[in-house]
Amino acid sequence: MKSSMTLFGCGPRLALFCLPYIILSLTVMFRYPEFLNLGFLDFPLTKYLGLIWMALGVIFWVYSAVYFLKYFKPGILITAGPFALCRNPIYSSIIVFIIPSLALIFHSGILLSIALVLYLGFRLTIHGETIVLKRIFGEEYDKYERTVNEIFPVPGGIFRRVES
Repeated sequence: MKSSMTLFGCGPRLALFCLPYIILSLTVMFRYPEFLNLGFLDFPLTKYLGLIWMALGVIFWVYSAVYFLKYFKPGILITAGPFALCRNPIYSSIIVFIIPSLALIFHSGILLSIALVLYLGFRLTIHGETIVLKRIFGEEYDKYERTVNEIFPVPGGIFRRVES
């Protein structure tokens, strides 16, 4: 187990965990386009909502990545900017926004399943990173963990857990 923060966090482990499923899913999707087709979503409004959700996701991803690269320094916990909305905004932008928006646009259950597998992979691989952050930042990280959602961005104090 690592004992220091890294620039990539759990990303490499998440990629190793999910990449085989993603490749298989995309292969099936392109070979058999009707497999898990969510035809009931084939409406212009759904595509527009998907495009809006995609735009939000890309903006959130760019904002999160730029903010992270600008402020990442070993020994400093980033809790402002997109990290005030959720603890893992880069993963959030992909899992919550970008992949589901593609599922809406292409009315694809396979794409939606990729988002679910990425979320499960995230939940399995983030544990090591959380342990390192708790070890490094102690009570500061515990408070951050109690007050900021892990992956679903929530502006302000809406729906946040109350500190005990």
